[in-house]
Amino acid sequence: MPLLPGTFRNRLALLIGSISLVVGLPLYFYIDYFYAGQLVADRGNALKGLATAVTTVLSENLRERQREIDLLARTPIYQGKDGRVDSEELTAMLDHLKESYAYYSWIGFADMRGTVKAASGDLLVGQDVSQRPWYQQGRVGSFIGDLHEAVLLAKLLPTQSGGGPLRFIDFAAPVFDAAGQQIGVVASHAHWSWADAILGRLKAVRQDHKEVELFILNSRQEIIYPEGSGKHLAPLDLKRLARTGWAQDGEFLAALHAVPDVFPDRPLKWSVLVRQPIAVVRQDVDQLQRVLLLFGASATLILLTLAWLSARRTSRPIEQLAQLVRRIQKGDESAQLDIHASTREMDILCRSIAGMAETLIARKAELAQANELLEEKVAERTRQLAEANAQLEVLARKDALTGVLNRLASSERLDEEFRRLQRTGTPYSVLLLDIDYFKRINDTHGHDVGDQALQFTALLIRASIRGTDFLYRVGGEEFLVLLPATQQDDALLVAEKIRATIEGTPAPVVNRITVSIGSAQARPSDRNAESAVKRADQGLYEAKGAGRNCIKACVD
Repeated sequence: MPLLPGTFRNRLALLIGSISLVVGLPLYFYIDYFYAGQLVADRGNALKGLATAVTTVLSENLRERQREIDLLARTPIYQGKDGRVDSEELTAMLDHLKESYAYYSWIGFADMRGTVKAASGDLLVGQDVSQRPWYQQGRVGSFIGDLHEAVLLAKLLPTQSGGGPLRFIDFAAPVFDAAGQQIGVVASHAHWSWADAILGRLKAVRQDHKEVELFILNSRQEIIYPEGSGKHLAPLDLKRLARTGWAQDGEFLAALHAVPDVFPDRPLKWSVLVRQPIAVVRQDVDQLQRVLLLFGASATLILLTLAWLSARRTSRPIEQLAQLVRRIQKGDESAQLDIHASTREMDILCRSIAGMAETLIARKAELAQANELLEEKVAERTRQLAEANAQLEVLARKDALTGVLNRLASSERLDEEFRRLQRTGTPYSVLLLDIDYFKRINDTHGHDVGDQALQFTALLIRASIRGTDFLYRVGGEEFLVLLPATQQDDALLVAEKIRATIEGTPAPVVNRITVSIGSAQARPSDRNAESAVKRADQGLYEAKGAGRNCIKACVD
């Protein structure tokens, strides 16, 4: 039972409701898909911009710190008497420089043997640092080292408030004397807490993004900022982010940007990852969808009510019209379409239906007459088609030149006789005939005479065989005679009659025609019907070898 009766009122109301859904749902899904997608793209680009800003600030700060170390390496303080460095004066300058930047934990100078000669706070003075990466790389040129723990300084510097290991970034540069000879390496260890100070400059920018997380990753994609965030960000596909700049990955919208390297030939390969929960990004979309859903449901309910009330007033004359039309449909051709329509359109509809009813009655009579004529034509065409099919069936099995049956007919009949032989044991024989020197006839007299010779030979063979025998043309000048219920001896008698008749009857133009005949009897042990034909063909081959115009029976 349908949920709503199939009345015009309910259907119109349902139509209006469907239209509301057709209009509202695409808008709803547009907001859910396209608008949300655009919003995600905009937020992704914004996160990408934030990541770019952070990398720029990091790179510039690294460049500034390295510039300070480069300037320190070029100060005249290293040009002491006799090429010696005044350790006390250098230590005072290093202390002063350390105090000028709160995040320098250590600044020192090591000679060419890797021994620390001067350092801020006299820390590590006299220590061998020749194996430290900052010293080895600083001897080559200006160097910025990756974040690492300081084993030697950890015991000398105060413990940080967080209780974790001390981590530093190294800045180093070679030092040369007045003669241009390298005399050592100056380096500094910047405490990693400087990252908080640097990123603090972007506080106003970060406030524009709700619940944004910011990470700094090293070359191994390990988190180096903020500390305590875990070693890796497993849920995020960092390789894909590196290719696209930003992407939605799992529950987050993330952007990844590489930190520009100060020294491209010795890159740090740091990158900045910024991510924001998708739920936060979609808050505005979800709120808009809820408002739209509430508004759409209210509008649809109002439209349904108005449509139902309007359709109720219009549907009465339509229902009356439907009842009268059903009477006409049942054969009451006298029914009068007397309906008081409330609208001009309904009046036009009633007159149109009355005219249509008259036309249908007239067409009904014409259709009945046309059906009778069509049935007669169909019957005639069916009869003609059956006759044509019968003629095609005959033509498919008859040789067009000689009028005898062809190879297809011979194969069917041979199969039938072979099955009878296997079923009842009734023998049958096969004669295979070939006109002698037929090519000479064609070459001497032409193909028209050759065709006449074939027709003449077929006529003589047909006249020489019994009424129960079958004649087939199976090749160019080759004929096959099937002798049902005939053994080899009787088959040879028939073959001799055929040979003698053809030899003794003068042929048109060529005068004399002879044939070679091979004979074979079918056996129950044969594999198929073609076995007897092959033996007859062997006999025909022997007859030709024996001089033609003779008969050979194959009994092998």
